[in-house]
Amino acid sequence: MVETRIETMAGALAAYGPVGGRCLLVHGAGEDASIFKSQIDAVDGVWAVDLPGHGHSAGPGSSAVADYARLVLDIVRRHAPGGLVLGGHSMGGAITLQAALTAEGLVRGLVLISTGGRLRVHPDLLLALRTRDMPQEFVDMMFAPEAAPEVKAALPASDRAVQLGDFLACDAFDVLARLGEIRSRSLVLVGDRDRMTPEKYAARLAEALGGQLEVIPGAGHMLTVEAPDQVSRSIEAFLAGGGR
Repeated sequence: MVETRIETMAGALAAYGPVGGRCLLVHGAGEDASIFKSQIDAVDGVWAVDLPGHGHSAGPGSSAVADYARLVLDIVRRHAPGGLVLGGHSMGGAITLQAALTAEGLVRGLVLISTGGRLRVHPDLLLALRTRDMPQEFVDMMFAPEAAPEVKAALPASDRAVQLGDFLACDAFDVLARLGEIRSRSLVLVGDRDRMTPEKYAARLAEALGGQLEVIPGAGHMLTVEAPDQVSRSIEAFLAGGGR
């Protein structure tokens, strides 16, 4: 991916794809924008950023979804002031939901990938990240059991302190009672082998939003890299159906 630098309230951040395009995607906990490489390459107008402390963006991360949501809305106001479709994977989906609840006028649609209205984190993972790198068993849980080794190897990893902050942010996130406030059209994508945010979470989210649910067979939590072509086609169709 070709990297550019954009100015934000958190300083200069790394961005990829056509900045200001019709769909901004936000990565999940401990990840970076590289998980969206296939979607940026395949779908016109899709772009992404590395959040602070992730990928090629400097600065500390956060331990609150609301902080990341304020940053994402600042990016939208600066670089796509007319609004756009906002999407995210896992924690990025939580950020997307929080942003829509905060300033829905800037959000013309939601693409919610492997996420939910509440994201609880296993206490063993939080305990482990306080003292060591993410245990391999949790890395394996991110993927369908059949995922190829080269697909698993593509999982980006941020500094452990940043990962811990991200997962603490996920663990505290809960907007289930407010989902009915969101009026933006929405697409909810989930893999039927997702063990982190299983299909029932996605179904509950889509129902509460009155959105479109798509279940992708054979894929786990890392949907954008496990089933990149299917995800790209779904996003393209959603954008064509009413996105910017």
